Parts: sequence; structure tokens; C-alpha cells
Amino acid sequence: MESSKRQARLDRRRSQQRQSQVKWLAYVAVGAVVVTVLLILAQQISGPRSTVYAQKNGMTLGDPAATVNLIEFVDFQCSFCQLAYNQTESQVIEQYVDSGQITYTYHIVAFLGDESTAAAEAAYCAADQNFFWEYHDIVFAPLNFSHGNSGGYTDSNLIAYARQINGLDIDAFTQCMASDAKLADIAAAESLAGTVGVTGTPAYLLNGSVLAGLQPIGVLQQAIEAALAAPGGN
Repeated sequence: MESSKRQARLDRRRSQQRQSQVKWLAYVAVGAVVVTVLLILAQQISGPRSTVYAQKNGMTLGDPAATVNLIEFVDFQCSFCQLAYNQTESQVIEQYVDSGQITYTYHIVAFLGDESTAAAEAAYCAADQNFFWEYHDIVFAPLNFSHGNSGGYTDSNLIAYARQINGLDIDAFTQCMASDAKLADIAAAESLAGTVGVTGTPAYLLNGSVLAGLQPIGVLQQAIEAALAAPGGN
């Protein structure tokens, strides 16, 4: 009889322990979900990158005397272009552009539709006032980036992005967009892309050699180092 009672107590204790473990695991799972959601929300509400760009000239950054030139072809509706912006661009600029070793140039194309064209026009208009790099930070910000011709890059939105840039003449910017004068710049970028065999974005042209697609930072670093080490490199 006593043995049966003792066994019953053991069974109850084990049951309580199992319940406690299940509750603890549930709390851990809920905590993990909460942390993930908070991280996503933090990314979504974060504003544009606050980089200070040195030696900028329109769509190009860096020392004009540099003999290694990195060109990136970008469509502002391209999700992989936004990934490249987030994952590799800052490191390339810090390591190779700011040190004077290379120049870095954007060519904005419009492969993905009408809103790509509108965003590209806005970027080239910002470049006219030497604010391209600040403008591309705003377009690529999580709350602003749009794809699928879903209505994110309306003229009103693109002008509102420009208003966030201190020193930019918003009247000149608006007139530039309305004129469609920058369609020629988009066509020229797409013509260069076709000439070198680029059919999608992102893609890079490094001293004449094409690197197609999203590139890990290590691959870009190796390619840039090889270009710097080649005859005529810095």
C-alpha cells in the first residue's frame, strides 16, 4: 500500500516536471517569435542610411585618378539590388573608394517596368544636383523600397524622397522629372548594359569584366584586389 502511494507521488512529480518543461519550452518559443518580430519591425521602421559620401560626382564616387573602376547596374525595383546595397556596398565604399583605390559608379536601368523608369528618372535628376547617393539611400530604405510595379514609386513619393535631402532644390528636381529629359540617361545606361552583355540586375563591370548577379562581399573583394594587382592598377 505504501509502495503504491509512493509511486503515485513519483508519478505526480514527474507529471508536474513535464508540464513545467513544456511551459518553459513554450515561453522560449514565444520569446523567439517576439524577438524575430521586433527585429523585422526595427528594420522596417529604420530610415535611410546616414552615410557621408566623399568625392562624389554625380553617379560616381571616388578619386578620379583611380585606375580601377567599378560600375554597378541597378534597377530600383530589383530586390537583389537592395540586398547588394545592404550587404556589400558600404564595405566596398569604405575599403576601396574612401581609400582612393577605385571609383564606384551606378548606372540605373529600367528593366522591370514603368515604376523602374520613374525611379530611375528621379535618381538621375538628383544626380544633376550631386545628390544621387543620398537619394539612392532613401529609395533603398526599407519603408520606401518598392517592387512589382505596385504603386510605390509614384511621382509624389519620389518627390517626397527628394524633399528629405538638405540642400536639394526641389523645384529644379520636380521640373527635371516632369521634363522626361532623363529618359536619355536611362537609355544610355541600358545601351551600355547591352553592349557588355548585362541583361539583369544587379551586375557589375570591373575594368571591363562583367560580374553578373548578386555577389558576396568576398567575391567582390577578390575581384577588386585582382584588378588592383593587374598592370595599370593602383
